[in-house]
Amino acid sequence: MPFPRLDHIEPQNSWAMKEVVVTRNGDTSKAPTHAGFVKGADVSHLLQLEDCGARFYHEGVPKDLLQILKEHGLNAIRIKVWNDPGNPCCYPANQADPAGYNNPAHATQLAARAENMGFRIMINFHYSDWWADPLKQHTPHEWEGQNIHQLRHSLYDFTHSVLSTLKSNGVTPEWVQIGNEISAGMLWPTGSTDNWDNLAALIKEGYNATKAVDPSIKVVLHYDNGGHNSGTVCWFDNAQSRGVEWDVIGLSYYPFWHGSLSDLDANIDDVSARYGKDVMAVETAYPWTTQNGDSEPNIYTNTGPESFPMSPAGQAQFLNALAGRIKAVPNGRGRGVFYWEPEWIPAEGAGWKVGAGSSWDNVTLFDFDGNALSSLDAFLDW
Repeated sequence: MPFPRLDHIEPQNSWAMKEVVVTRNGDTSKAPTHAGFVKGADVSHLLQLEDCGARFYHEGVPKDLLQILKEHGLNAIRIKVWNDPGNPCCYPANQADPAGYNNPAHATQLAARAENMGFRIMINFHYSDWWADPLKQHTPHEWEGQNIHQLRHSLYDFTHSVLSTLKSNGVTPEWVQIGNEISAGMLWPTGSTDNWDNLAALIKEGYNATKAVDPSIKVVLHYDNGGHNSGTVCWFDNAQSRGVEWDVIGLSYYPFWHGSLSDLDANIDDVSARYGKDVMAVETAYPWTTQNGDSEPNIYTNTGPESFPMSPAGQAQFLNALAGRIKAVPNGRGRGVFYWEPEWIPAEGAGWKVGAGSSWDNVTLFDFDGNALSSLDAFLDW
């Protein structure tokens, strides 16, 4: 269906679900086993998948993907924001996204939908027109050529505008990420870690804009390699020494790229104590099969140093082990886990670029046809 303009999105009434647990039989009367623990999923590509015909099922019954997640105990949704992904000037023609998925309008639509279902919300600003990660942090085309002073204003205004629009549509995020996996900086080249003073100034603008919209929002800074302690400490030391403020340390942790659970364990215990901050795994995943559901090659092809099998049972074992590590962070500073794109099944016309397919379909929490895997039950046990 066509997407509404921001001013056509009906405001939604929010309600907190922090004290609600959905059990296997649907009973919501029991108190949570770990109050406030975040059991989340990043489903940023859900609207694209649905528009391309993807459907999701639990025990053979078709359901809203978000409803299936909620019934399995998940309580938080993470949504990325790209600046202008639909502009053809940004990428080669075969990569442009004419629908503009993950732009502020789509992010608002998805966030309002999730908020209305009782989910806690994390907004993840990439500050790019497309994918941003440790290997690429492209400045949005509208900001190209700006000096650091202009970039600071642009970042502040964009952050404030998006969050204000969300708030006017009934969504006040619980968390906001200032940049995605910014271990090498953002808004290259001006905001790279080759110039930490610039990077710190940009992060401060994002922090200030977020707190101006609502001071209760927790600001997350996202380092990509959750198993690399020296790198994490070096990065946050640089931020701290320049007066950067933040509320939560966010880490990506995929054992295929980031080492063992023991590596993660040592890092999160250290940095939570060193900086006196809560810590979360804001991205994680584990493969459920060695097979491929479409023509796009899979990128997560082995389990790294972990020995859990590449099966739904192995996924559940990994998830339970990871949640246990996060919960065990001293002083209750381990706040939760977000599973990255559990819904990214094959759907013709969808993909990491238009029509490219899913390189993630062996790491989802649904099979290639959209049926919920047994590994989803793991979230009910946390």
